[in-house]
Amino acid sequence: MKVKINLELTPAEAREMFGLPDFSELHQSLTADLMKKCQQDPQMAFDTFIKPAMQSGMSGFSAYQEMMSKFMNMSTGSTAKDKGSQ
Repeated sequence: MKVKINLELTPAEAREMFGLPDFSELHQSLTADLMKKCQQDPQMAFDTFIKPAMQSGMSGFSAYQEMMSKFMNMSTGSTAKDKGSQ
């Protein structure tokens, strides 16, 4: 026997139903503090938050490019060693 129950709950109602803590006030406080700091010193905000995210994104993209290059080389039968000896 299968029983299927569909519940339409807001995130707050789901947290309450499962007994999870509500961190919405803490989240709002931290977000407001972060926005205040970003407005006071935009360069610090860039160096602290945006620049590291961009660098990690670029390293992820580079890893993706390398992986795709290896796949392409596998399909053609060539390797990095083959390219270096030509």
